[in-house]
Amino acid sequence: MKRPGDIDGVLEAWFLDGPTAMPERLFDAVFDQVERVPQRRLARLQLRFADMTTTARLLAAGAAAVLVVGIGLFALGREPEPGPGASPSPSALATDSPRPTLLGSELPRSLRHPYIGPLRAVEGVPQGDVSHFRLRLRSFSYHNGLSEYLWSEAGVEGDEIVIRTAAASTGCEEGDEGRYRFSVSPGEAILTIEAGTDDCAPRSAVLPGTWQRSQCLNPDNGCLGIVEAGTYSSQYFVPAVPAGETLRADFGALAYTVPVGWANSDDWPSMYTIMRGTSYSAGGVNEGEVAPDTITLLARPSAASLDSCADAAAAGVGTDRAALTAWLVAHPGLSVSERPAIAIDGLQASVLDLAVADDWTETCDTAKPFVAAPVFIGDYHWALAKGDRMRVILVDLPAGNTVAITIDVEDAATFDALVAETMPIVETFDFK
Repeated sequence: MKRPGDIDGVLEAWFLDGPTAMPERLFDAVFDQVERVPQRRLARLQLRFADMTTTARLLAAGAAAVLVVGIGLFALGREPEPGPGASPSPSALATDSPRPTLLGSELPRSLRHPYIGPLRAVEGVPQGDVSHFRLRLRSFSYHNGLSEYLWSEAGVEGDEIVIRTAAASTGCEEGDEGRYRFSVSPGEAILTIEAGTDDCAPRSAVLPGTWQRSQCLNPDNGCLGIVEAGTYSSQYFVPAVPAGETLRADFGALAYTVPVGWANSDDWPSMYTIMRGTSYSAGGVNEGEVAPDTITLLARPSAASLDSCADAAAAGVGTDRAALTAWLVAHPGLSVSERPAIAIDGLQASVLDLAVADDWTETCDTAKPFVAAPVFIGDYHWALAKGDRMRVILVDLPAGNTVAITIDVEDAATFDALVAETMPIVETFDFK
């Protein structure tokens, strides 16, 4: 849907006069709501049916629900309470003196995004689990996973971002001004900000560094969206945390390198997905669904029950690489080809190519039954539909738990070509 030309100004006014605290991962919910058709919420055991021609993989939202940083649904028109230390709403401040006019032009559209980076310690701001900031038409704010802070006006002068405190808060006085030289990568996926001059010390602790743009189609997700060729880090995916322990965002728990033409479509505590950018930009993925031609990492997988894709783990099967490999090889519903083991991040990994066995007739989903063999269960439910193919790579991490990496195709006839294209990406995976 085309956005009206003046909507940025309307939204900017809303943010400057409205709430100062928003749930984590929802920095840009308002912007995305006016630009995109609302999508369904994730639901456990929701299936991907792309005209029933592709692998059905069942997903759950449990992974998102257990993350400790602030996650929630943003209700339009409902104003959340400011968190501790959050900047007060400018509309609630005295207006005896006029607000100074910011120098420079409005921020270009290429910069109006959330940006994700390594965790920062900021004086006057409680320690959270993430470090994000958001640039809008004429404003800047910092988010630490607990609340938004350092609300400021923002603009551009030449190669500098100019930021001015709109109202005193978080160790900054009204009118405090900062100037930072910046550059963006050719595809605009990476923003680099140099150390600058700033009257506001907390802001100067936030901005300098290298930041990843978040351009996720799903406003409830912390994914990066379409990226250019380069190396990227996960934010919420936490594969090294054993099952049952508290999951907290850990920037860089996974790092990887992709060539041109790829996107990050999911970043949840238990699942991270990389897919073709063309499919992602075309809206080829809905919440609770997985798009074609993907590389997906599943944290803490267990063997799924063989009972008609029931939402349960198979009894008596271990969760380490050797146990899961043996279980897949013996799976009565799968035809499995074992490939030579490989090394990923210096760790030995098992490689298996899967297809549903000819004589397997069990079905998944009572509403629209289809023949499928259950594979993994965790905060997701993974199954392989008859006629499809999947590569599974199992890696034991030093912390003692396992990661399953799956390569899935839209068209089984392209499986070998996709594997050849994606294995070099998989081999770049680096686990913290």
